This record gives sequence, structure tokens and C-alpha cells, in this order.
Amino acid sequence: MNHKIKIALALITGGTLVYLSRKMKNSKNEPEIFTGEAGKVYQKDETYLTTDGKMYKNGKEVHFKTPEISEKSVNRNFRNERIQKNYEAHPQNVGYHHKGTRHH
Repeated sequence: MNHKIKIALALITGGTLVYLSRKMKNSKNEPEIFTGEAGKVYQKDETYLTTDGKMYKNGKEVHFKTPEISEKSVNRNFRNERIQKNYEAHPQNVGYHHKGTRHH
């Protein structure tokens, strides 16, 4: 091969390597920033909630598996009739006092 062509190829290859290394170095130093729907800015790995209740992380919607609420999971030891009896508004024995008759 011609000596001039070898030098030209070496310079092009070297320039390309320098350009790519600087480009990679600059891309690592820049923090990744994501913009939400309302125009608010978020950093990388920051989770944010939108007004419609959707959750996003790194500009992508995050889906969480939540169990469905079923009526079968209600506490079976709960007794509604006891609560109603305990909160009756009128006392039954108004004239009785536990230490005897008072205010007569």
C-alpha cells in the first residue's frame, strides 16, 4: 500500500477514536433528566405520580401488582350487634347509684 494512504487512514482512525471517546465521556457526565406531563423535571430513578394517579419512573409507566379486595377477607370475628348495644343513648336505671341513693 502507498505510504500516503497509510498515514491518511491512521489519522482518520485516530480522529474517530478521539471523537468517540470524548462523546462517551460527555454523555456519562450529563445527568439524565426526564420531564413529566405537567412540565416538572425529574432525575434518573426518581418515581413520580401524575394527577391521574399513574406512577412513572425514568419516563416510563410503572405497573404494580396489587391484590384485588374481596368480600371474603372480612374479619369474621366482628360482631356488629355488640357495637349497637353498647352505644344506646338512654341509660336504663337512672335512679340507681352504685353507692346508694343520692340527691334526694
